[in-house]
Amino acid sequence: MPIYHFHVDNGEFVPDANGVELLDLAAAQVEAVRAAGEMINEAKQSFWNHQTPWIMHVTDGENRLLFTLQFGAKIPSGDAIYVPTAENGPAA
Repeated sequence: MPIYHFHVDNGEFVPDANGVELLDLAAAQVEAVRAAGEMINEAKQSFWNHQTPWIMHVTDGENRLLFTLQFGAKIPSGDAIYVPTAENGPAA
């Protein structure tokens, strides 16, 4: 089975030296989302206080970049009204 590495930059670069054996690219994508959720949960409030997105670079056993997952939180600095548009969802 191929090995996939999940390198994370959450303000501090955390390389994945060992990697994980997974069936295929689809399984690596599922694992990336699962791991991101776990990291967000473990970070608790510090995730919400972080000013820049966290980035996960997923590579194969030869260090080829397969995909990048980026996640972050944005909190409005004042009163904000959400108005759906064609870009962010259908109007109610």
